[in-house]
Amino acid sequence: MDKVTYEIIRNGLYAVAREMKIAMMRTAASPIIHSGGDVSAAIFDADMQLVAQGNDIPTMLGSAVISTRTMVEAVGVDNLEPGDVIVGNDAYLSGGNHQPDVQFTRPVFIDGTIVGYTMTRGHWSDIGGQSPGSYAPVTWDIFGEGIRIPPVRLFRRDEVVPDVMTLIIHNTRDPANRELDIQAQYAGTVVGERRLLALAEKYGAGAVADTMREALDYSERLMRAEIEYIPDGVYEAEDVIEPVTAPGWSDALVPIRVRIEVVGDSVSVDYTGSGDQVRGGVNCPLAVTLNSTWFTFKAVTDPAIPINQGCYRPITVSAPEGSILNCRLPASVVSGNTETSPRVIDLLLTALAPAIPNRVIAQSYDTAGTAVFGGHDPVAARRKALGRDYVGAIDVHGGGLGARPDKDGVSAIRVHVGNVGSQSVEQIEFSSPLTVEEWALVPDSGGAGRWRGGLSARRVYRVEFEEASLSTNGERGRIAPAGLFGGAAGSLMANEIRHAEGNTELLPAKGPPRTVRVGDRVVILPAGSGGYGDPLEREPGRVLDDVLDGYVSADAAQRVYGIVLDSDSHSVDLAATEAHRTKLRATRDAST
Repeated sequence: MDKVTYEIIRNGLYAVAREMKIAMMRTAASPIIHSGGDVSAAIFDADMQLVAQGNDIPTMLGSAVISTRTMVEAVGVDNLEPGDVIVGNDAYLSGGNHQPDVQFTRPVFIDGTIVGYTMTRGHWSDIGGQSPGSYAPVTWDIFGEGIRIPPVRLFRRDEVVPDVMTLIIHNTRDPANRELDIQAQYAGTVVGERRLLALAEKYGAGAVADTMREALDYSERLMRAEIEYIPDGVYEAEDVIEPVTAPGWSDALVPIRVRIEVVGDSVSVDYTGSGDQVRGGVNCPLAVTLNSTWFTFKAVTDPAIPINQGCYRPITVSAPEGSILNCRLPASVVSGNTETSPRVIDLLLTALAPAIPNRVIAQSYDTAGTAVFGGHDPVAARRKALGRDYVGAIDVHGGGLGARPDKDGVSAIRVHVGNVGSQSVEQIEFSSPLTVEEWALVPDSGGAGRWRGGLSARRVYRVEFEEASLSTNGERGRIAPAGLFGGAAGSLMANEIRHAEGNTELLPAKGPPRTVRVGDRVVILPAGSGGYGDPLEREPGRVLDDVLDGYVSADAAQRVYGIVLDSDSHSVDLAATEAHRTKLRATRDAST
């Protein structure tokens, strides 16, 4: 095949995946899908290898490498027919990442032969379980996290299987909207099939198969060439995971450890020494740990390499079964996907820092920072307009991305494997009994450094439910995101409920659901991020700009960065700054 045709087909496959996501977002019921974009799509070849994906949610797509094969093989390739769609979400039976993310897998046939699969995965606003919103970390085991869907066919010959549909949607708190989410994901698989068949009709099924095969090999070659730039050697690091806070449960931090060995164009990653799986939702299925590892090496090599399963071939991963990074049934997993996973990525970046200091970043806020409100909607007009009585309002919150080798960190953003947007204020207030009273960057939340860490963003909700459940799920409530090469740590996560009666209730990063009522205010404040390099080496003009922009306080500018400001002229006193920085360095050297 000529190179031009190859590139047209290869880019066409990625375009198909992107269109599948757009189709789902435009038709789904869950605001976290149609507004936040918490949904993904991909194309797999006939051998169930991921060959093209959208610019979607890395944790969904990486884990789909495992779940797609698991789901297809569970049903049986020979049992599939045109128009079949397999559904599944279970971390153990379906290879999923966590229960709220539900995957649809559709075989694509040409002349009776499977030529590929289309995959969609979306985060449903509720899948049942013990808490509204299905996102509470305080669960005794996975059975409390929501309905476990093993790989089964939800559609046969493009007709819904009524019994399966009924079983699924009536195990959620909002069956009408779950049915709309199901229809949206089904539509995404249909769009993917139609476009894949159109490519095959125009260029030939053999050309499409050849392109898929070459695309995998090409990405593998590029990844191996990039890995060769990492010096051969063994790189190690250790960190901890914050446990779930619940009465009577252990509050001991859980160790995670990694040993990375780079030899030529290949890498082996070993998580031996990480702690055992624990009570609560912080455990990672192996699919999530694999994805965290693959994501990191893709991020520190070349982001321009076309992403597909070929990127992962040079990387082998091992994690002890029964550990927090390869848990076994019945361990809970809901926040292993959104909190433990980014901590694993920070662990890997810390280990690799001595080898490739110009390709890693300081530690980040590492969480979805989820707040989930669930309850009856008191507004009759909204109930009628949206066709539901129950409201499951789920929102994710941006914090700080760690400072980079040549740039500041990014503020108020999801990091690493997340890639989901916070809900717009307008969407929240339109669809739920909540008012957003504040959404603002938090000064001094980014760790100081030659390059400053990204800032956190605080959101304050005024509750207008008569009564609702509130679940929060976060990370770095106890261990701040560390800086690199002399950079300072960022701020901690700090959530609270300001009750209408006047008292304030502090919330742990991961704790049991609370009851909130009309007039209460809920404050979600994720962590910041670490700085990169010595703060006393930051250019004075950058510190001045940070003060004027409200990112850094005048006090921190002088105390941490050593900058003496002339408040009258809004300028830096360079002579006084040099003297003050000399004094700070001397004091620091004496203390060490």
